[in-house]
Amino acid sequence: MIVNDLEKELMKLAQDARDLGYKVTTPTLFVDSVYGNKLAYYQHGSNKIVIHDDFVANGDPAEIENTLIHELAHAVAEQNNTETKKNGAPKRVWHGEAWKLINTQLGGNAERYHQGGYQKPAPVKKTMSELFAIQPTKPAETWERGTFNQWLTRGYHVMKGQKGNFQVWEFVGEEYETEKDGKTSNWGRASAVYFDNNQVEANKPKETK
Repeated sequence: MIVNDLEKELMKLAQDARDLGYKVTTPTLFVDSVYGNKLAYYQHGSNKIVIHDDFVANGDPAEIENTLIHELAHAVAEQNNTETKKNGAPKRVWHGEAWKLINTQLGGNAERYHQGGYQKPAPVKKTMSELFAIQPTKPAETWERGTFNQWLTRGYHVMKGQKGNFQVWEFVGEEYETEKDGKTSNWGRASAVYFDNNQVEANKPKETK
């Protein structure tokens, strides 16, 4: 699918949501490599939808459309969320009833996981030499941050002497998923060391003899 067509469809779907009575600031669409099992995700803080590049290039248009609706439903649900925790912070919507309703209203299948024939290509592990040989195709400012290896896959490397920002996330109870939505644990933790886009420089082209 052509990215421009996908952006136009996102704008149309966002207007459909407004016509249904929701307040919507249309998310930015970003096509990029998505790691792990996911095909796409919604970034709440930056109001951005990221969809896996190979999926956009090779996936069935109907499956891509459904995924776009899935992620936009997250954006709409979050932007119209009025529920808060005891400390006043907003509760995350995740795949609860609000998300399911919006997803269905926009024409999605309201399934939490991808339903369709597309399969992500198996990741190919590269040596450090191969990673450092990757050349950038987009400016570093395209991304806000990334791990050491993520920057290498983008064609950049962390400059000598730069220190990363270690972050830890913990998910408990209401901040995660409800039993109804398939939660498998009451608590979880994730961590990573991130480097900002001003801490990296482009990989040098491989010298040819």
